[in-house]
Amino acid sequence: MAVNGDAATITLGTYLFKRIRQLGVGTVLGVPGDFQLELLDYLYKVPNLRFVGNANELNAAYAADGYARVRGLPGVFVTTHGVGELSALNGVVGAKTEQVKVIHIVGQTPRFMQKNRLMIHHSLGFDPDHQIYNEMSRHARLTQAELHLFENDIPGAAREIDRVIRECMVRSGPVYIFIPLNMVHEELPASLLDTPIDLSLPVDIKAQTAAVEAIKTALQEAKKPAIFADALTHRHNAVPEARALAKRLQIPAFAANMGKGILDESDDFWVGIYHGQVNWPGVTDALESSDLILVLGSLPCDTNTGGFQRKFGTDKTIEINPNYVVVKGKQFPKTYIKPLLAELTKSLEGVEIAKVPIPQLPQRKIPRDHEASHLTQTWIWKEIASTFRPGDVVLGETGTASFGLVGERWPQDMTYIFQGYYGSIGYANPAALGADLALQDIADETEAPRRRTYLVIGDGSLNLTINEIGTMCTYGAKPVIVVVNNAGYTIERVIHGARQPYNDINPTAYDHLLPVFKHPDPENCFRRVVQKSEFAAAFDPSRIENNKHLQLIEVVLDKLDVPWQLLTHLKRRGEKQIKYMQEEGFKEQY
Repeated sequence: MAVNGDAATITLGTYLFKRIRQLGVGTVLGVPGDFQLELLDYLYKVPNLRFVGNANELNAAYAADGYARVRGLPGVFVTTHGVGELSALNGVVGAKTEQVKVIHIVGQTPRFMQKNRLMIHHSLGFDPDHQIYNEMSRHARLTQAELHLFENDIPGAAREIDRVIRECMVRSGPVYIFIPLNMVHEELPASLLDTPIDLSLPVDIKAQTAAVEAIKTALQEAKKPAIFADALTHRHNAVPEARALAKRLQIPAFAANMGKGILDESDDFWVGIYHGQVNWPGVTDALESSDLILVLGSLPCDTNTGGFQRKFGTDKTIEINPNYVVVKGKQFPKTYIKPLLAELTKSLEGVEIAKVPIPQLPQRKIPRDHEASHLTQTWIWKEIASTFRPGDVVLGETGTASFGLVGERWPQDMTYIFQGYYGSIGYANPAALGADLALQDIADETEAPRRRTYLVIGDGSLNLTINEIGTMCTYGAKPVIVVVNNAGYTIERVIHGARQPYNDINPTAYDHLLPVFKHPDPENCFRRVVQKSEFAAAFDPSRIENNKHLQLIEVVLDKLDVPWQLLTHLKRRGEKQIKYMQEEGFKEQY
């Protein structure tokens, strides 16, 4: 910090990272590049803020997404002009699609280069517009701070930084901060940091009060109400409020695939996951027979609704969305899910709500392959879920893992990360890195026991971003990684091309993977499971519950074995799909 007369000043680069730290963020991710190296120098001047370098920019974006989902704070990552920012774009689009808080800082060329349209490296064409990449990412973000517009107003640039950070937090989505290399050294009054960024929600109190009263009246009138949680409850930091409301109501509780873990599944009133018309026996009738469904944070995409098969009638639905409420068709705008749920729970004190018997689901049928000695889809998911412990952060990669994991009942205080809408395969491995770094930060700041990251990922998906395991080893991340080795893209095989080579991948010797990345104890931290009899030793609690290092467990399944939920879901496409699956050897499991 410099002192100019009586006024202390700081650089714009320092201001940016101090603002990020003031939010509570403890880790910044990214890949170094020559147009942001000098910016990164200022990061190391901010106490309790660290930089973690990724294998590539796409992985950095995925990791920032995972960090954000665990902390409810922005995941922050830094890239360089052009080549770096474009490599990350797919990850940022995923965050925009699923309303995840991400701040992408882009180090741009110096202003004199931009003004003279110099053919500096990473530029495009013979008369390059250095802001062209800025335009390419416009639809992937909520807003942006284009600091080159403030080269003669550095306090104004600071206000722009504050503005986009607020937008990221309040609206929950990615924002960009574009900062030219020469501007990171510009100075401004340090006192600007004394005024906190206003992160309050622009709630219409009158509308919120009216919405709460309408919801309370509907609940009092209902004979058989139920509560249903979905993903946007989590994205807008309303999980504690949702759990408190569910415990107050004590009515049958359900969740969408992407909403798993939001409500406490250890509660007596938990029923199960509702995925359109593809559910465990009894779940569909239990929810659809309700005369009032309180829907929290709905994300109604095809992969989260069983192909748009939710049967919620408007006349019996209350939708509490991120920034508006709909009560049986009547809309209440400018009402925000987190404060509204808190106010609703408070307003229900002493209010009589119908005592609804919690549905008792039928006992599950015994699968046809239950006597198999090798690992099967009908057997493995319950066994994996039995190794979860309260507080775990579980990531399920898009694929068979995402279908298999959600059907089992989990312990309390779980967090589930599943990119179900955007569905970019390869996402979950770097996201697990971000999640584990977030858990490191939480443990360091609160002195609470460190929670565990648990990743279940297919071999095809892991193949895309496998290099981020090296970053995990370097920075002491210690997730339990279960890689489902079923010889390629099984989720694609069951859709089309079961035996086509485009659904195959390069076979990987996973036992060699940890030594490649200089894992500190590869011999004791890798296991391979082919037979059911080998499972217990590989997943022994003494090895995975207090693990000091990353654990990698390879589980081997047949390439044509798929979860029954996926098979049933695809059957709804019609006779052509059913005939294809039968001819290719995909078997009915029940």
